[in-house]
This record gives sequence, C-alpha cells and structure tokens, in this order.
Amino acid sequence: DKFLTVFVRLAKEKKISQNSFVSGLNDPLEFLNDVAIDAPLAIPHLAGIVAELVKSEIIQFNFLLDAPEYFRTDQNAAGFGAQVLKFIGESATTSEDYLDVVEKLMTDEDKAKHNSASELIAAGSS
Repeated sequence: DKFLTVFVRLAKEKKISQNSFVSGLNDPLEFLNDVAIDAPLAIPHLAGIVAELVKSEIIQFNFLLDAPEYFRTDQNAAGFGAQVLKFIGESATTSEDYLDVVEKLMTDEDKAKHNSASELIAAGSS
C-alpha cells in the first residue's frame, strides 16, 4: 500500500512520467510466470499494482497491448488483464474499451476455451 501511495503521488506531481511507469512494467510482465514459480502471489500482486495505476489514470489499460511479446503470447496476458479488471471493479469488467483490450490479448487457446473476453473474465481465468 505504501509503495503504491508513493508511486501515485510521484505520478500526480509529474515526477515520474507515464512512459516511465509503462517501461518499468515491461520486465516484471515479461518474467512474471518465472517469478510466480517461487512467489505464487506475484501475479495477483502485480495485477493489483497495475489496477491501481490504471484507476489513478497514471497508465492506460491498453498499455498491455504493447507489453513484451513473450508476455502477450506465452504468459496468459488475457488472464492477467482479466485479473487487473477485477481489481479495478465491476465497471471495468463491463467496459467495452477494456473488454476490447482483453479480447486482443486472447490467444487462440484462450479463444478455444472462452467465446469472449467477458466469458474469460467471468470464468476467473488467471
């Protein structure tokens, strides 16, 4: 909580740019599943951080579309996006703009299991 409080304040005071936040998230996203092997709470913890940054309008949710390729193709990016939306709250899980991002993050495997981003989110995929 203190970490996020400080980061949100620094962003609102324009001491850290939006681009810096996005760039700083690239490595954690790319290596998230590797970290989660030893620290299982890493995925929900990072999803909570991203959710708070999106809610505070420090970053835009669609930054996930430009995340490292390995994250988007092999790290369950759509499931991660679904977790972020659940942390943000009910309005996020039904927002057409946010659902469109999750839909674009869905792999062929995700699409074989879920007909839509809404279905993936409802299934609690992670």
